[in-house]
Amino acid sequence: APQPLRGCEVFHGVDLAAEEEADEPPRNPLPMILNLDGLWYFAVDQDPEYHLREDYSGDTSLHHWEQFPVPGCWNRYAERYDLFEGVAWFVRAFELEELPPHPVARLEFEGVNYRAQVFLNGHRVGEHEGGYTAFSLDVSSALHPGNNRLAVRVDNRHLRLRLPAVLGWYNYGGIHRGVRLRITPHAQLTAITLRLTPTEDGAAGELLVSAVVSGPVTGSRDLRLFARLLDPSGACVWSGAEAGYSLPLLPGSETELASEAVLLTLDSATPWSPDNPVLYTCEVELREGEKLLDSRVVTCGIRSLGAEGQEILLNGAPLYLRGICYLYDHPETGVTCDPEVVARDLDDLQALGVNCLRSHFPLPESFLDECDRRGLLLWLEVPIYCLAPPSASCGSAFAEESLQALARQMLREMVTQAINHPSVIFWGVGNECNTDHPEAVAFFRGCVEEVRALDPTRLIGYAALYGGVGCTAEMVDVIGINEYWGWYDRLRFSGEDQPPPRLPLELPELKACLEEQSALGKPLLITEFGADAEPGFHSPHTELWSEEYQAVFLARQLEILARYPAVRGTFPFSYADYRDPSKPLTRYWHGLNLKGVVDYSRRRKLAWETLR
Repeated sequence: APQPLRGCEVFHGVDLAAEEEADEPPRNPLPMILNLDGLWYFAVDQDPEYHLREDYSGDTSLHHWEQFPVPGCWNRYAERYDLFEGVAWFVRAFELEELPPHPVARLEFEGVNYRAQVFLNGHRVGEHEGGYTAFSLDVSSALHPGNNRLAVRVDNRHLRLRLPAVLGWYNYGGIHRGVRLRITPHAQLTAITLRLTPTEDGAAGELLVSAVVSGPVTGSRDLRLFARLLDPSGACVWSGAEAGYSLPLLPGSETELASEAVLLTLDSATPWSPDNPVLYTCEVELREGEKLLDSRVVTCGIRSLGAEGQEILLNGAPLYLRGICYLYDHPETGVTCDPEVVARDLDDLQALGVNCLRSHFPLPESFLDECDRRGLLLWLEVPIYCLAPPSASCGSAFAEESLQALARQMLREMVTQAINHPSVIFWGVGNECNTDHPEAVAFFRGCVEEVRALDPTRLIGYAALYGGVGCTAEMVDVIGINEYWGWYDRLRFSGEDQPPPRLPLELPELKACLEEQSALGKPLLITEFGADAEPGFHSPHTELWSEEYQAVFLARQLEILARYPAVRGTFPFSYADYRDPSKPLTRYWHGLNLKGVVDYSRRRKLAWETLR
């Protein structure tokens, strides 16, 4: 089964003990890490049933195949693939001169949309479902020295029992995030969890360290874990090199070990916050006796989160979120995050005054790292989106065991990848579903319990459409409200010759919703609100679809929301226009959702200055 790829940077085998004794520490070749990004052979499979058992890894000729970059979206490879939804194959070869003794090898994928079946040297080594979460596969038995051929069958067809349930953003296909191969002898670190919290006075800190090790491990192996923590200047503030501890075997497992959690106290600590994003570094080594097997570096921050009444607390102080929804899509790279585009986006968002982003799907490791460094807070959620069977139906998608398992798998993968990032403060367990359905109770309770068990330190939220919180009201820590009063209700009843909207907007439905949800006694976040604006369309009469109406609409919403103390943050929808297949093709909606305060090419609309 695929295992989640944990949120760790690559650490190329520095011997910590030797580093303390030598002026220039020796470099150990372990772990072996092979970056598999680059040009891959690519072919669309127009009859996937015929080729269902074909792995394209034997004697299949690739002579006439095209080559395209990974990571990438096939919809951006060429115009002929722009609207393609189906099955495609990716193949590449790589060379290994030698392998360590008793190798443990894992293929690590950061994101494949949507279903991936992976073959190495003719062996089917695993599969994974879910387009935006990282996963890894054990390929130890299929790998060999010399030439190896890796093939990935990618299927992005939209099916009924999949997540998201509807396509609210473009269904880009492909291996859209990075791929690498990690090889170690005997055993391998697959998870490191750090839980850093400041003491009550904020002057010191506590660190809880735990790890998971995979491979053909046995209880008799002398496996030990060593760690040290470096402060932002690089000075070591704690080292476990003299107090390593054995890793006890998990009950009933022959391939995975887990360490006992080790609690240590730091004499002094600087908390991470948006105003002062101080990062620490934890270096972890896995050894067998004196032999180094694997090592990782994890960047982390010390901070506390909580909710008291209707306040959100960061490091014990009340926090107000000047947020925005960020749904990454770019005309050149699609959903593949280009570092230069991301850097420009984040620069612009910080110029806008944003301190928190909400994403509809988990973001790649490099994006999380950048938010850690910049002090940008994050609401991350998996695409449990628009599951809305009629309330009177029985045997709905909520009751489907395979969908329940998929939802929990996605949540587990999201949390295990991002758990060490201080910028992530909310886990979202759903968005605009029918939470009044009787079968939704068990579904969302299972989701919340899955997240709580993995990470009891962060806040859990749900984004409810027009205040339809339903069964999640008692389960989550913060209430999210998506509302579009002042837009869709006016759009639905307006004709081509509609009179200009009456200003100022009164929005009585919004006020009633806020009164009702404030009574729940929990922090409220307005997780979506907005109006579409055709870029460049200006109207002296503030007509619908004009940049003027969008700007006036957002200003009026913020004016009303500021009157309600329970509202602890606002997230206009959205930062940038993006491709949206859920919108009908009309005079204005021509394949794009136009609610961005910048357009698809990142040119600012009037609403950008209004929000600033």
